[in-house]
Amino acid sequence: MKKFTYTIIDDEFPSHLSVKHQLKKYSNYQCIGTFYESEKALTYLQDHDVDLIFLDIEMPNMNGFQFLEALKKNIFVVILTSYPEKYSLSAHNFYLDRDLLFYTNKAQFSYYLPKIVEHFERMYSEREAIDRIGLITKSEITTFPKKANKENIQLADILFITVIGHHLVLKMNDDKEFIFRMNLKELMSFLPASTFLLISRNTVVNIVKITSFSDTTISINEHHFFLSTPKQKRVIETLKTQLSKLYGSLSTV
Repeated sequence: MKKFTYTIIDDEFPSHLSVKHQLKKYSNYQCIGTFYESEKALTYLQDHDVDLIFLDIEMPNMNGFQFLEALKKNIFVVILTSYPEKYSLSAHNFYLDRDLLFYTNKAQFSYYLPKIVEHFERMYSEREAIDRIGLITKSEITTFPKKANKENIQLADILFITVIGHHLVLKMNDDKEFIFRMNLKELMSFLPASTFLLISRNTVVNIVKITSFSDTTISINEHHFFLSTPKQKRVIETLKTQLSKLYGSLSTV
């Protein structure tokens, strides 16, 4: 089970006790710091890592919003306040600009905690996956070797590639298509194997764009590719291996 760390920033001692008591239900969550002043928490976080912050708003010297403005790390935050209506509009602005996961009344914390935990762990996993993809593809090429209208084509924007003789048709995110003269062997020689997979004699898919798959079918949005019987097992096994490297272990297909 994945272990997570959290810290509490609140100038009221009962709030510290409440959060700790409720989090005891989750054995994989560990409190590594409690702070009554935002400035001290900010100093601590400059040199220490934490996965989740439970933050009050009304505090002396530096309030919760000022703390978020000053925080230079990407750390998920749950705001717990005794005055939710008073600060709801201000909190809304931080959903887009900061890693604010949840905003609620302190009195309702125990009710919303399961939802907070579920949301946090999902967002944490998504961030890990993005970071993992970045590490895997860091040393690989990121653009197609040919340009369209004198502009680079980002590999990340390609949904799939269809090979027709000595020509390629690139299907893009925005539904545009680009056609180039190139054979399959040349194409596969430069495409990063970590994110592109040949699923048939004439189709290469961007693994990151796959929305669903089964033992016989791979789908990317509204596009569906049916696997021939001889290739099904090999393609699906390769796909699972590559997806596992990108996103972690797969429990279900």
